[in-house]
Amino acid sequence: MVTPKPPMSHRARILSRSLCAVIARRTPPRSERGLTAIRHSSELRSMVMALTLTEIPVAFLVSGIVPPPARPFHALLELALVLTGFGVLAALVRHPHTVSSSRVVLHTGFMGSLELSRPAVRSASRSMRTIPGRGLRRVPAEPTAVACSVGGTVSVRLHLDPPVPMDLGEGESADVDTVYVSADTPEAFVRALEAGAR
Repeated sequence: MVTPKPPMSHRARILSRSLCAVIARRTPPRSERGLTAIRHSSELRSMVMALTLTEIPVAFLVSGIVPPPARPFHALLELALVLTGFGVLAALVRHPHTVSSSRVVLHTGFMGSLELSRPAVRSASRSMRTIPGRGLRRVPAEPTAVACSVGGTVSVRLHLDPPVPMDLGEGESADVDTVYVSADTPEAFVRALEAGAR
């Protein structure tokens, strides 16, 4: 089942809810027993963290240059930027990939997800490469492959057999036999998939 890239307003809700949940220290819901969670997008998280933390002192420096009447608007803009950065981090941490005996759910944090039947995932292997775009998208030069990641770098290749029909949005569908995803610990992700296949 494909959850397409949500509209901007829905993404903003995902970011704000994720940030509130992290601040309140609420644990993510885990509905199934034996569920393995694998974090993803570590490169993007590192970059967003660096940019967000840099933005805080820069905001104070720029505030001293901005004319006094414009300072409240500048403060609101900077607050929105910093909260968005922390919201992205929270969404990525609270929406990991999950593997259970019945299904594999691949998340992009706030840009959609892909749920696969566990038996459909025949094998998994490491495959480090860059695929342009964000969210669930086609892979150039591979008509039966999709990538499911919030960034361009992927690290694991899933082989599906039989191919799974997917609605990729905007009236586009395909029979997919390969899915590329990002995982912080590719070996652990591959092990979890292999263990679930036994």
